[in-house]
Amino acid sequence: MFRPRLSRALPRVLAILLGAAVGAVLLSGSDQPVTAHPFARWQQLATPPLSPRTDALGVRVGHRVLVLGGRQGSALRDGATYDLRSGMWRHLRMPLAVTDRDHVVAAAGVAVLRHTREGRPAAWWRYDPRVDAWSRLRHLPPHLSVPSALGSEVYAVSGRHVVVYSVQLDRWTPLPADPLEPALRGRRVLASSAGTVVTGYAAAHPHRLLADRWDGIRWRRLAHVRSTPLARTPALPIPAARHGSTQVWAGGRLVVFGGATYDGLRRVLTNRAWIHSP
Repeated sequence: MFRPRLSRALPRVLAILLGAAVGAVLLSGSDQPVTAHPFARWQQLATPPLSPRTDALGVRVGHRVLVLGGRQGSALRDGATYDLRSGMWRHLRMPLAVTDRDHVVAAAGVAVLRHTREGRPAAWWRYDPRVDAWSRLRHLPPHLSVPSALGSEVYAVSGRHVVVYSVQLDRWTPLPADPLEPALRGRRVLASSAGTVVTGYAAAHPHRLLADRWDGIRWRRLAHVRSTPLARTPALPIPAARHGSTQVWAGGRLVVFGGATYDGLRRVLTNRAWIHSP
């Protein structure tokens, strides 16, 4: 009695299983299916075309996530781009070796990199992933700080000036000098839709963070500095490395790459990549 029903149901079951397998392949964006795991909202991505490493630099540029350099004993001078639309990785050659000691921001679909050099002024580069082209920035203002970005512009501090680099014009333009006293030390800039804010410390209050805001007309010292809340990082899946991994927010999603795990006392580098969706 049960054999006819089983024979009729078997094709349907096989079709469901086949559809699930195909869906997993499409979801991963490559011929490597997403690995099943017990961690809600985490999916393992296709293996990046990079050697295992720690301390890589990461940034989102449009619909791509860039993983740059890193360490494998010494600093490395290659990277990869991950396309959030297709789920595909592409190997990236670089003109220099970088780690997370350096800084990178994205503006107008271009990555702008500040590369720290021991005993020498920092070098600045830009990378356009649409044409896979690196170029070095020339005619830099002196003593540029760590950058911040908004829209198509990159902001940095140079002395008492905030200087603005237009990615589209390839040109630096200074804002009016900040004349407020006491002058801030260790100045850094944050550009946002609420305005351009420079933070730092005064000599008389070395542990109190102060901020000067440019409102488009003049500089004003803020009475209270509100810290920007950091995005809450979800607990990493066990197979993902917790030491020296690269974490890049892409909208509400978090891409995690590389890092080191420990097998007893042995340090093991990985080149796995994961994505967390809200």
